[in-house]
Amino acid sequence: MYLVNSHITIAIHLAVFLLVAAATFRWQQSKAVRRRILRMMLTFGIDEATARKADELLDIDMNAVRRRCRRCPSPEICERWLNGETVPGNDFCPNASRFAAVVQARECRVHYDPGHRPGRRLDG
Repeated sequence: MYLVNSHITIAIHLAVFLLVAAATFRWQQSKAVRRRILRMMLTFGIDEATARKADELLDIDMNAVRRRCRRCPSPEICERWLNGETVPGNDFCPNASRFAAVVQARECRVHYDPGHRPGRRLDG
């Protein structure tokens, strides 16, 4: 009887640990996605105030933008591109056309210059 109770207790603790680990991983991943999206928007020329409140200020489905970014097959390329470590051109980005459309519609204060490289860093 005690052996069964101890196994159940261990299983419950293990399940809780795995849930906490999965939640932590997902939180860190979503933090990285939000940071990449913000940096990409800044690189496109969307001003920082608009980019940080894009859900409210832009006519763009930011939930879909975040979903596409999370599912992106090229996050490493994106990071390198944003850091200015690769050649110009962001055809790899599944959200590039949406950000370009926002800039073309002049829904932001800064204009996109496709020749401007490297990408904007948030730390300086």
